[in-house]
Amino acid sequence: MRNALTPAFRFLKLTYGTYLRHKYHMQGIGFEKVLPYDGPAIVFGNHTHTLDPFFISAFYPYTIRWVAGSYLFKMKGVSFLLRHLVRAIPKIQGRSDLETIRSISAALKDNDIVGLFPEGTRSWDGEMMDITKATAKLVRIFRVPVVFVHIEGGFLNKPRWSDKERKGGSVTVRVVDIMTPEEIASMSLPEITAKVEKNLSFSTDSWEEAAKIPYRSDRLAEKAERLFYICPSCHSVSTIESHGCNLSCRRCSFTAQLDEYGRLHTSDDRFTKLSEWHSWETEELEAMYDRSGNEALFSDHCILFQTPGKRKLETVSTSFSVSATSTELVFSFPKRENIRGVFTDTLRFPISSIESMVINAKQTIEFYADGKQYRFRVDENRSPLKYQELWQIVRERSI
Repeated sequence: MRNALTPAFRFLKLTYGTYLRHKYHMQGIGFEKVLPYDGPAIVFGNHTHTLDPFFISAFYPYTIRWVAGSYLFKMKGVSFLLRHLVRAIPKIQGRSDLETIRSISAALKDNDIVGLFPEGTRSWDGEMMDITKATAKLVRIFRVPVVFVHIEGGFLNKPRWSDKERKGGSVTVRVVDIMTPEEIASMSLPEITAKVEKNLSFSTDSWEEAAKIPYRSDRLAEKAERLFYICPSCHSVSTIESHGCNLSCRRCSFTAQLDEYGRLHTSDDRFTKLSEWHSWETEELEAMYDRSGNEALFSDHCILFQTPGKRKLETVSTSFSVSATSTELVFSFPKRENIRGVFTDTLRFPISSIESMVINAKQTIEFYADGKQYRFRVDENRSPLKYQELWQIVRERSI
């Protein structure tokens, strides 16, 4: 068959794939639905773990060419594997990328199978994130079979905000549905959108409620302050601290504990789910934005700032601060830094001028302003998420 496993993928499946299935106690369900098949297809999955593409490929009977974040192609070793072994397709996260669409189109014309995560990035609280608007349009344009896959248990194994994996537990990869070209041709764009959202919708909270699978660690809550940036009791920003399986606010008496089933136990019994706290704080951030005027909403010490160089991004500072108001990000440097050939103490970016903002590896915030790429990284025990969610609020208000 034309899209059967290539020798490289067959080798990876027998070696790394076998290792993953053993380490994560994995099982694959429903893959008989995609057999046999000889032609192009698209695979959509929910995105909860850094290893999601490998989880799916460990069970999928054919070679999948995954669309991967372009920043991965800049990492030595990883870039070689992506380009020559995996034949991945680069995508600039958070931006419209016509070159990526052309690459996907070329791959499908070659009868390849292309894998994507329509959320665009990994979930922070285990719940489904917004699906990129272009997803339904891609389905309609290409009109090839679309396979929908759920990854169950991936988030609780290692939440996005955590640096540590949990012990025990399991990961299940499940084929939930397939849209045929005939079905796609008969549907309107809104109908395709609704079908895609329904088939991709996955809730870790709901799944774990039924599965009741423990994920054990003595540091279950460690680094959860990257997700929880507002205290639900005193409403202060960046005051939540993690200690093993516990969280506390250094400004007030609020405490919380995270158990092995991913459930919260708070001192005020307000939240039992990560998603409940996160949903509340995004609403609180919006309320803070509305009443802030031009006062600083929050600020952090940072350990990395990179600006465009001649060939690649150049590091100009590793110790500075950033503050966010309702209208701009202000980077303040302790000494005069040479940025874009100019010595400066501060650098300001109107939030409305920021075209995209994503959080990449090592909690690094990457944004584009006036067509130029920048990166900064806050201290490891601070939340990068609040900057992205503030930018989303500003963007939504400007539409």
